[in-house]
Formats: sequence, C-alpha cells, structure tokens
Amino acid sequence: MAQEFDPLNVLLIFFSPDHEPYEFLDLLSSIDDDQWDELVSEAYSQKLAPLLYSFLAKQDVSLSLPFHLIEQLHQTYLSNTVRNMLFLNESEIILAALQNAGIPATGLKGIYLLEHVYPNIGARSMNDIDLLVKEQDLPNCLAVMKELGYQIDTYFDLTDENIDTKHVPPMRKAGSPWVELHWTLLEEDEPFTIDADALWQRTVPAQIANVGAHALGVEDLILHLCLHLTYQHYLNLGLRGLLDIALVIHKFSAEIDWQKLVEIARSWGAERVTALTLKLVETQLNIPIPVEAISSLVPEGIEPSLLDNARRRLLERVWFDDHFTPDLVEFSANKNLLSKIKIGLQRVFIPRLALARIYNVPPTSPRIFGLYWKRLIYLIRNYGKTVVRLQRGEEGTEPARQKAEVSMSLHEWMSPHKK
Repeated sequence: MAQEFDPLNVLLIFFSPDHEPYEFLDLLSSIDDDQWDELVSEAYSQKLAPLLYSFLAKQDVSLSLPFHLIEQLHQTYLSNTVRNMLFLNESEIILAALQNAGIPATGLKGIYLLEHVYPNIGARSMNDIDLLVKEQDLPNCLAVMKELGYQIDTYFDLTDENIDTKHVPPMRKAGSPWVELHWTLLEEDEPFTIDADALWQRTVPAQIANVGAHALGVEDLILHLCLHLTYQHYLNLGLRGLLDIALVIHKFSAEIDWQKLVEIARSWGAERVTALTLKLVETQLNIPIPVEAISSLVPEGIEPSLLDNARRRLLERVWFDDHFTPDLVEFSANKNLLSKIKIGLQRVFIPRLALARIYNVPPTSPRIFGLYWKRLIYLIRNYGKTVVRLQRGEEGTEPARQKAEVSMSLHEWMSPHKK
C-alpha cells in the first residue's frame, strides 16, 4: 500500500463537500505512520492543516494518527482559531465604525467565508481583512480608518489614476491584522470589465463579525473567487483556493442561478477563467457543475491537456530556486540580444506611480530617479543568478522555466482580447 498511497488524492477525497466523514473510517484506520506523515505534510503544503484537524476531530473512532502529528495539528488549529478571533474582533470594530459613518461595506474572501461557508472559525487560515467599499466613499472610509489608528503602509493618493491596483495599499495598525480596502475586484488595466455599480446592486445583506454588512451575490462571489484563484494568482494558491469555491457551490447550490452566472461572466470577459476553474472544481472535488454552464462559457470546450496542465499547476506544490516572472519567460524564449535588453529595461524603468508605491516616495519627488537604481539592485539580487544560468544554458533552470511557461500559457488562454 505504501507505494500506492497518494496523500494529495486522499485530501481530495476527504475534503470533497459531498462526502461525509464517516465514509472514510476504513481508509483512516488503514493509514500507517509514514503515510500519516505524508498526509499531514501535504495538508500543510496546501494550507489546509487547520481544516484537516477539524475534519479528524469529528471522527468517532480512535485513529492510528501518531501523537506528535495530533499535537502538531492541534496546535496549528488552536493558533489559527485565536488568530481568526482577532480578525473577527477587528472586523467588528471596523464594520461598526463604517456603519456609523453611513458607509456600506462588503466582506470579501476569507472574512466572509470564515463564518458563512467553513464549518468553524478555526478551519480556514487568513492573511488579511478584505472589504469592498464604493469608490466615492473612499475619502470618508480612509478618514474612519485613520480614526481607528490605521495607516497606509506606502504612498497612495486617491487623485492618481490608480488603474493598476484594485485596493488601497495595506493599512496597518500595531497588533492588528492588515486591512485592504477594495473599490473594485480587479485592476482596471487588466483585460476584464467589471461594473462596480452592478456589483453593488447584486450584493445581499450579511452578518459579518456581528455587524450588519453586505456580501457579494452568490454568482459574483463564485466569479470573484474564480478570478482570484485562477487568473490573479496564476493557479498558485493550491487546494485551499479551489476548496473555497467548492464549498460555496455546495452550500448555496439551491440559490445559484447558473444562467445569471454565465451572463455576468460574459459581461466581465471572464468566460474562460470561470469555465476552467469550475471544471477543476468538478473534476477534483466532485462538485457537479451544469453541463450547459460550461458549454455556454466555452462552446469550443476545454482541451484535456490544458485542464491537466491547470490541475498540475494548482495542486503540485513544487518550488524551485530559480524564480521566473512572465518577463523572464519572455526573456528566455527570445534569442535577439536587443530584445532581451529591452525586456530588462522595461522591468527596471516601471511607471513612476508603481515605483512610488514600492518605495513610499511621491512620484513627483526628485528622489524617484535614484530609486530606479535601487530597483535595479533588487532585480539583480533576486533574478540575476537565474538570468546568468539562462545565458549559460544550464539545464538546472529548465524545470522552473517549463513550470512558468505553462503558467503563462494558461494565463494567456484565459485572457480576453482587449477591445
């Protein structure tokens, strides 16, 4: 059995929302110590260790899980629960303050999923608090956050164009989680079109952290999670990101209007992103997706090889010493020296506004010119070795390059053509 044991496949079986824990008692009792080590390691790799503990704690039989792994998972779960209680407490303070100021707010991603989709507040890890507010409310919203002790961690000005970002830079307060205030779901310079006003019209009332707030309509919620996982993060979030979507579809299956979801996806230009993600949810976590929904989104279908590439990109948690950005993939594929130099210069001389946010210096400051040198040093330190290895043709770079190339080809396939 040791040779056939696949910890990822076991996790996919465990976490399929259509299955009940008691269905796996025989499987659980047959896992040996080495296999438990593999399984727990995979759960940590997929950022699902708290959920695995929550799952195992429901079992009614004594399992063969080694004590040190039980303790490890238990401590992770307890730490995550305490951390999430802090997130919810701070969210309550923020949402109440916004409510008092007459500013509607919508909970995004984890802060909504934690209470409304996952079995308990310790089962899902979180990194920050994401809230959606209306763009016209941003000045008042920032004033409220300042009164609560939050400060923006870098340069930001509401009067700038800001089409390359979808939220205010992370706001920080000592001892509190970071907060990201979104005014849209995706950057305006991405090749998608999301109507923020229509998005707000489709929001629904929701209780978040004991405060009356808003949640995205279920179709928008699914579409946002699809974009976040598959396009924005290049399928790099692992099984937890896919499970978010699967749990939402499972819980709200009776409420989902699939034709409405297809129409919204079309209006955004997100048909392929949505279809690919839903197909992954269906094939990996056994969540039924209406055939007509997929066929309406991509009438030409999804090539099996493309779906397999997407699955491997999402679930195989393999990391390399060489770091390939989209520009490095283009650099490696280009044989023309002048073209390579052009790519390098474009990575150094990024727009002033982007540089200003990175180094917290106003874009009009004379200091901004010196920061291009600082950025050059940063790029050399982080990517210089990979560039040198590429120029030498070292074979050791090939696995990382191929992985990045697959990622970029998937990204390109999902991208609608800009009009």
